[in-house]
Amino acid sequence: MIGKLIDWRIIIGGIIIYKVIELQNGLTIVVEEMSFMKSVAIVFGVRVGSRYEEQKHQGISHLIEHMLFKGTDQRKNTLEISQTIEGIGGEINASTSDESTLLYVKVPQEQFKIAFEVLNDIILNSLMREEDLCKEKKVINEEIKKYQDIPEELVEVLLDKLMWKDHPLGRCILGDEKSIRNIQREDLLSYINEFYRPNNFVISVAGNIKTEEVVLHVKKYFNKMNRGEVIKYLPAPQDQKTPQIGMKFKKTNQIHICFGFLGISRLHPDKYSLDLLDIILGSGLSSRLFQEIRVKRGLAYDIHSFIQYFNDTGSFNIYAGIDSKKFKGTIKVIIEELKKIKNDNLREEELRKAKEMYKGALSLSLESTLNRAFWFGNKLLLYGKPLTFDEVKERIEEVKVRDIQRMAQNIFVKDKINLSIVGSHNEKYKEEYNSLLQEL
Repeated sequence: MIGKLIDWRIIIGGIIIYKVIELQNGLTIVVEEMSFMKSVAIVFGVRVGSRYEEQKHQGISHLIEHMLFKGTDQRKNTLEISQTIEGIGGEINASTSDESTLLYVKVPQEQFKIAFEVLNDIILNSLMREEDLCKEKKVINEEIKKYQDIPEELVEVLLDKLMWKDHPLGRCILGDEKSIRNIQREDLLSYINEFYRPNNFVISVAGNIKTEEVVLHVKKYFNKMNRGEVIKYLPAPQDQKTPQIGMKFKKTNQIHICFGFLGISRLHPDKYSLDLLDIILGSGLSSRLFQEIRVKRGLAYDIHSFIQYFNDTGSFNIYAGIDSKKFKGTIKVIIEELKKIKNDNLREEELRKAKEMYKGALSLSLESTLNRAFWFGNKLLLYGKPLTFDEVKERIEEVKVRDIQRMAQNIFVKDKINLSIVGSHNEKYKEEYNSLLQEL
């Protein structure tokens, strides 16, 4: 018995798209067998990120991600770890977000055994040495300084703080210099013991590999791990009643702005309607904001929208980098575009093009085994259940013009506007900027 088969998908011809297996200790495995590929990708996901952290240990999830690559008994340092994978033609890396930590490798399919063993080694056997921790704290502090020097990044950090206040979602994933300094080796070990539990793991594999082989490797290394109770995250505040503006002076040649509106969770049934609203308004060169603000009026070089999804909330954001002399004019045009889509000026043909753009971009992104491993792993880790590309296409096709308008009316609300500003501006104009927002 390799494990409990809890989910699978079969298409015409009896071909299984993926299998989901759960071990007795709660660890979940999802495998997509792709015999026509020459590579295999492994994504190891942990359901923990910055929103699970205490304020005094802000940045600990990201710091652990770094420390996992500092050495084990078998591979003494980062160089030995990276050379093992790169020496067989593969790649290895990791990332941390608000709600997950991901470690991943991609290798030629015949090198699966080595790749899995390396990933297992750094996850289960990292030494977390004191001397490495001291060095890595300095590295992360430089990373923090780097992003503080990038106004496009800083304006988004400021927006999160404005929207979520002292909630963990309002804090930087990297932490700050004080919190990083406060984190000790014992804190790392305690945090790992608390969250790196098998029932908080998903292992996703895609490529030229058999499910049985994957499960046997997982059981070999992880079967003896014990499940444990995992602390839940703090629910996000959603009680904003008035517009909010946050300003940070920084000597720049442009003023960088970011609008933020309270959105919906990734589990909300209207997710695909909001995704399409994002495409229509600010995703790509043919989007409304890009065409109106950059192409027609020349007000900005970079203008785009983007969505943040969390398990219990989300945000719809719009970024622009603009000349200070064109600041007010750009704000007015953005507000006008939001009003237009609220007032039902979307046509079927525009929605049709957005749907094709959505499906096309998704289809192209899933040509890589690594991206497919991310796809199924993330869906299982954060959504609770994998979705196939065909299932997503069906949900995209179900969206109507009225759904887009309804989302715009629900989200682009005057009393729930947040605007962050970074650049050479003057605080005395804050009230004037606030009056511009009232036009929504």
